[in-house]
Order: sequence, then C-alpha cells, then structure tokens
Amino acid sequence: MILDILSREIGLCYGFVRRDLGTGLLPVPGFTLASLLYRGASVEEMIPVIARAFLYGFLYLYTFVVANQIDGVKEDKVNKPDRPIASGSTTLEAAKVRWVVLTTIYLLYSYVLGVEKWTVLWILTTIAHNFLGFSNFGPTKDGCMGAGCIAQLMAAWAIGGSTSEMGWAWTKFITVYMCWPIPLQDLRDVPGDLAQGRRTTPILMGDILSRIYISAGIFVSQYLLIKHRILDYRYDTSTIVLAWVLGIMSVAVVVHLFAFRNVKSDRFSYWLYTVIYVFQPISACITLRH
Repeated sequence: MILDILSREIGLCYGFVRRDLGTGLLPVPGFTLASLLYRGASVEEMIPVIARAFLYGFLYLYTFVVANQIDGVKEDKVNKPDRPIASGSTTLEAAKVRWVVLTTIYLLYSYVLGVEKWTVLWILTTIAHNFLGFSNFGPTKDGCMGAGCIAQLMAAWAIGGSTSEMGWAWTKFITVYMCWPIPLQDLRDVPGDLAQGRRTTPILMGDILSRIYISAGIFVSQYLLIKHRILDYRYDTSTIVLAWVLGIMSVAVVVHLFAFRNVKSDRFSYWLYTVIYVFQPISACITLRH
C-alpha cells in the first residue's frame, strides 16, 4: 500500500516537472557550486551544501510548474495532454492543495537555509505569472522570467555561502539573457496564444521583428557576460575556450532562428537557448575557481 502511494506520487511529480528540469533545477546547484568555489570551500563542505541546493532547486521548480499547470489546464489538454491535470492523473482541486502544501514547505525550507527573501520574490512572481494574468502579456511575462532568474541564482549563491557582490555581478548579466531573449519560448506557441487571446512579445512585435529582437538580446547578454564576467576576471586557456563555446552556441541559436522558421525548429532553438542558460552557472564555476 505504501509502495503504491509512493510510486504514484513519484509518477505525478515527474509528470509535473519533467519538461523543465534543465532550467528550473540545474542552475541552482550549479551556481551554488560557483559560490563554494569562489570562497575556496573544501570538498567535504561542498557535498552536503550541494545536496541542500538540489532540494531547494527542486522546490523552486515544483511550486512553479504546479501553479502553471493549474492555470493552463485548457491549453494543456490540447498541446500537452500527458500532463497530470490534463490527463486526469490528478484533479484540479488536488493540484491546488498540492501547490499550497509545496509552497509552505518551500518557504519553511528557505528559512532554514537563510534565503527566504529570494523565495518570497519567487512565490510572488509565481502568483503574478500564473494567477494574476501576467503571463498573458509579453512585457509582464518576460519580466516575471527575469525576476525568477534573480530569485533562483541569488538564492543559489547565498546557499553557497559567499558574499552577495560577486553573485550579483554574475546574476545581473545572466538575467539580461533570461529576460530579453525569453520571448523565444513563445515563438512555438503563437497560434495557440492567439486563440487564447494572449498578447505575447512575438504577437505584439510580429515574427521577423521579434526574431531580430531575440537575437539582439542573445548577442548583447553574451557579450556582457563573456567580456565583463569571464575574460576580465580570468584570462587563460580555460576561459578562452569557455568564451568560444558560449559564442558558438549563441550564434547557433540565432542562425537557427532565421534559417528554419517553423514550430519544430523553434522548439530546437528554444532548447539550445535553455542549454546556454544552464551552462552559464557552469561558466561561473570555471571562471571563479581558485
């Protein structure tokens, strides 16, 4: 009986989070590791801290996706019918209870870690995005993603134990990358968003102009990160290679945006965009190591 309940819970949990594990979870332990490396922590100290960061990142992700799927049941029944609420694996009412319980646990855990102010920022952002309609208008939706990036990375840095100055120096440029080119995720969903009455950035700007806008955001944000956070801090073989990797991936996204303009290719462009986002905390680890 207990094993059946546990198995069902694991299945529901995976159904909620599986599409967003990269951007929602991995940057937290990644940036926590950068914070640990920056202050020269021992390996013995790193292991339990990274474990705590993984749990924090999981709760950060889980609370948001449950709220997001509560808000998007009708759309999910068409576009993502395998999601737990849309598929009938759980009810809308049960999902609402799940969100309240998870959010309470998340807030209490953040208090234990000493990062409650960043958690409150993310909870308020989650409510605005999913329950107050901010996701229906491009600028507010994009702004929520920027706020979420700040909440995610600054909490991760604080969990690692370093002072906030260097963490913010990196976070502000990574936030430019998350906030400016993030409309890339909406290129895939223009027909559905139009049908739902949403006014996302690609709908407001039009296809070509939005692709130019997204590309500019990628190039500007990566130039700032590579020049002012990576190469100005450490100029050696590792950071030169790192700069080339980030640059090549950024160019690949932009080329793909214009060379293949269809839903399938835009999904791949967005996937590569998220890979770059996850790679940026790894870049901090490489650059800030002792």
